[in-house]
Amino acid sequence: MGSKDGRSDDDKVSIKSVSRQTPMTTPSPSSFVLPPKSSPKPGRKRKGKTSRLRKMKQKKVLEGDHRSVESAIIKDQEYKEFLAWLKSMGCPKTKLTLAEFSNTGRGMMATKDIKAGEVIIEVPERNLVTLKSLQANYGARIKRFGKPINSHMIIALHIALLLQAPEKSGWFPYLRMLPKKFDTMPVRYPLDQFELLPQSAQAHVKKQKAKIVSDYNCTVDFLKSNNDLLTHPLTYDEYELAWLVVNTRCIYLDAKRQSVADNIALAPMLDFLNHTHDAKTEGNFDTKSKSYKIRTMLPYKKGEQVFINYGPHDNCFILVEYGFVTADNPYNYVSVDNDFLQLPFPGESTTAKKDKMALLEMAGYFGDYVFHRNDVSFRLLIGMRLRLINPFNQSSGATQHAIAKWHDVVSGELDQISPENEQLVPAHMERLCDKILSDAKRTLGALARKKTTFSVMHLQQVWIETRDIVLSIIDKIHSGESL
Repeated sequence: MGSKDGRSDDDKVSIKSVSRQTPMTTPSPSSFVLPPKSSPKPGRKRKGKTSRLRKMKQKKVLEGDHRSVESAIIKDQEYKEFLAWLKSMGCPKTKLTLAEFSNTGRGMMATKDIKAGEVIIEVPERNLVTLKSLQANYGARIKRFGKPINSHMIIALHIALLLQAPEKSGWFPYLRMLPKKFDTMPVRYPLDQFELLPQSAQAHVKKQKAKIVSDYNCTVDFLKSNNDLLTHPLTYDEYELAWLVVNTRCIYLDAKRQSVADNIALAPMLDFLNHTHDAKTEGNFDTKSKSYKIRTMLPYKKGEQVFINYGPHDNCFILVEYGFVTADNPYNYVSVDNDFLQLPFPGESTTAKKDKMALLEMAGYFGDYVFHRNDVSFRLLIGMRLRLINPFNQSSGATQHAIAKWHDVVSGELDQISPENEQLVPAHMERLCDKILSDAKRTLGALARKKTTFSVMHLQQVWIETRDIVLSIIDKIHSGESL
């Protein structure tokens, strides 16, 4: 499960994030509970039974995921003012309230039983922050600017500008509920922590960082002729925070005339819902009521946390995009591209390896090599069989014959290049597993020496999952099962 909140690692509460391909959600440590409460200090009088019972009215122990989950309804002034603001904006009442959960941080609790098929949140169109809704603010300015500006960029700018003078915006109650930091987002990791991410996740973060920088530079260029919008010069940190607010909390509306990238929206209240992979929800814009509705396909009892589903994403993707991980995620896999491509093979020359990479590229099988639990991807098996053709000299008839057989395996006409080639596959697949397993153990050792924060726990979970998936492949090899 994931949760979202505006607190940093130092607060020991994870940040919330929202869905991109389905309605929203939040990021927070999935399988970790809040630190245990300290015992009464010496000399402090222990509270009596009446006081403890009063506390129990606000805190319920729920059974879920085979462990007790504590929850406490949030009744602070900021949330009360946020609810009053929603009411003034025409948002219908819901059977949900904000609560603190020991396993996810902040999330939405059912205040009454909820039936399958019931609408859990409805956000009026006037409350949706979209490219369309911002046309009055920026449309003419964007047209004069003359350069491409996407939805993410302009919504992030809008949020950044509102945050420069939140009390004057009319959206202060909502802005005050947004995260103040994004310490659990890998793009915000310090270098020593970033280097402990899997290589595929590092590449994802670098791409994300480049996108933020590019959007910021374009935004600064846009503001040169629109500096009347600013309260003070827009810093990179201000823009990055706003960009991450949009990235982690946006939803996708039904795109008909717009591209998917230009069809995102921020939806206040909806973005308090946390994510879990087994939640079943439907989201759509109702043209009759002119509102965006989230409907649950699962029932919930009073007191339970109500969830939403981002879609079928593995934990590395969820961590980079939203800043959390989920427990028992069935979509997890291990990307082994770099490890496989760097793995040395006996008798394989530099020229032979280069020629094989070219063949994989031409056949459409270069990269995207993965391990799933108890399963090796077909793409990886194709790559492994080709690299085990040694000696490899494209001017020789024997090599050309083997390549022809390999193409037949790719097309599905044959199951193997040759019995000899196939017999080599398990041993070399285990060599690949051993390399990744060694990296996982080394990284987990490094993480164990770090101060415990949610970010460190997220990384630990990713590497534990990596280790366990790789071990499942090794077990399969040792059992003699076919890969």
